[in-house]
Amino acid sequence: MERMRRARNAMLAFYYVFTACGAVFCLRRDASLYNILLAAAAFALPLVPYLLYRLAHLRPVYLLEIVFDAFVLAAVPFASLFGGYDFVPYWDKILHFLSGFLFAVLGTVVYFSCKPGHQLERADAFNASLYTWMFAMMSAVLWEIWEYIVSQSGADPQQVAATGVGDTMQDMIVCTLGGLITAASCWKYLQHTGEKRHVGLMMRLFEAYYRENIRKL
Repeated sequence: MERMRRARNAMLAFYYVFTACGAVFCLRRDASLYNILLAAAAFALPLVPYLLYRLAHLRPVYLLEIVFDAFVLAAVPFASLFGGYDFVPYWDKILHFLSGFLFAVLGTVVYFSCKPGHQLERADAFNASLYTWMFAMMSAVLWEIWEYIVSQSGADPQQVAATGVGDTMQDMIVCTLGGLITAASCWKYLQHTGEKRHVGLMMRLFEAYYRENIRKL
């Protein structure tokens, strides 16, 4: 636990140094209101886990925080502030694909948090994996709705002018695929118990949260 806490603190320090450089680079190029808000969001997003811990009375899960910070770093400071979308091909699609994994893990967390008794049982394999997949799909839809709302300000995050509905549909499809892979991992994970249980990366994230905040409920 202490090693993970130090790793998280190191990740957070790197995140803020990188973000500060990205904010300066972006705002010197174009100090528009949109970019100012984007930089502010980049600095604020790592605080989300702390707020959740306080509001929901949760114990810290440092592995999840590291993954969350790494994803936000790739999605906002690198992609938006430094312009990574422009020089890394398909970076937007890669991020949406990865978001499918992360939201699917969140779906697994929600499923077992709401389940009476919170036990990990083989009988849950189908329902839990389906719920996990549907949760990722829902997140993709809600994100595109949010981008549509943002587009009313004059920005074009959905690239409607260039692609019509193509970009929106591709984003939802790759997120759905990421969620489906995690759902399959969830199904395989719940098929066995003890040492026979297959724990991939996504289920390892789920287990870290489960140990700290669900099993103790």
